[in-house]
Amino acid sequence: MTRNPSTTRPPLRGAALACALVAGCGLAPVALALAPRPGEPVAVLTLFPDAPVPKAVAASGASILWLSTGGHVAVVDASRRDAAADLRRAGALLVLAAGPLGTCLPGFRLPSNRTGTSPS
Repeated sequence: MTRNPSTTRPPLRGAALACALVAGCGLAPVALALAPRPGEPVAVLTLFPDAPVPKAVAASGASILWLSTGGHVAVVDASRRDAAADLRRAGALLVLAAGPLGTCLPGFRLPSNRTGTSPS
């Protein structure tokens, strides 16, 4: 008995489709959570030794709230609406929301300046 080659699928094709579906559905919430929001601090990452974060931040005009030892990761005040775009144009590799990443950065704590009524 022989199989018709047009009706059989290679076993890796199904696995690749499943992996693509899982990755697509799993990465979308992560991308939304790490997308910078206007007026909130952003985490900036550069990997190239000739373009560390302080140079990119200086070129964009934003102020540094926290800087890593090597100068390749920083949390920047992005109170201007186009601050993330300015940082990308200045050479920043990644510009992410600093809120979810704040617990991963040693010594950095976002100020808790929440507004609204208290539950009392």
